[in-house]
Amino acid sequence: MANSENPNNALELQRKIGKGIRSLRESKGIKNYEKFAIQNGFSRSHYWNIEQGEVNLTLKTLTRILNSLDTKMEDFFGELDA
Repeated sequence: MANSENPNNALELQRKIGKGIRSLRESKGIKNYEKFAIQNGFSRSHYWNIEQGEVNLTLKTLTRILNSLDTKMEDFFGELDA
């Protein structure tokens, strides 16, 4: 199996994305994830799981979160690579 198809790599990326979302939210001065979740139509527990990297996000959901944080997809992934 090619390295890019390894499920462990996908899980690592999922966790990295979750951590990146949390970091971005906090860098925007939004400290309360529960309030952010509810304001953006997520349950608190589901959003918590997103930030913990336990949810395999769809592009639609990731776009929704990034839009609410006023961040472009390419900027977000550029920061993840840094």
